Amino acid sequence: MLPSTPLRGRLIASAGEGPYLGAFSVLSLISVWWLASSFEAAPYGGKLWLVPAWWPWLKAALILFALILVAGGVLSPNPSSPGAAKLLGNRNVAEGIFAITRHPVMWGIAIWAIAHAISQATVRGFEFFGAFAATALIGSWLQQKRKRAALPGWAAFEAKTSFFPFAAILEGRAKLSVTAIGWWRIAIAVIVWATILHFHYRLFGAQPLPIHT
Repeated sequence: MLPSTPLRGRLIASAGEGPYLGAFSVLSLISVWWLASSFEAAPYGGKLWLVPAWWPWLKAALILFALILVAGGVLSPNPSSPGAAKLLGNRNVAEGIFAITRHPVMWGIAIWAIAHAISQATVRGFEFFGAFAATALIGSWLQQKRKRAALPGWAAFEAKTSFFPFAAILEGRAKLSVTAIGWWRIAIAVIVWATILHFHYRLFGAQPLPIHT
């Protein structure tokens, strides 16, 4: 959440943007490794709730939607990215994936994390995946407050988009267009989704969907 606070500007002014981004990336990787190691080492514990039989299928659909958000956000010119403020001058910047939400990558991560936390239904799962969801959503919320104060074109971008997915579309401020999102971006997300489903058990030791033999 550090990049979303005023401390970011002070660190960049002190050390320079390159060293700041490098140090931040290294610390982020270390944090993720530590979280994953702690998750694997933690006792499984008892179930906090029962997951219904239909949930894995809904979860798979949610993960597909999350991957479409991530692919759309990463593979589209994203005004939220570092050094991408000039994109706010593009009159079409609020279209495509950003018509769904102005933070597609962060919402994709959050949906992935929440869906997995529900499936885990344990304290360790809630803490591990909840950390990712909280970082994505709280971090992006703080980030837009910082950008609102620092970037002149951000207010106009906010006026055409929404923080919560589909809110701007339902309010008539944005229009959903699959063509604007890009069929090729959606195709990449579908391929990644199908690949993860196929290899999930080998990679993570858990079947994502019920297997009948």
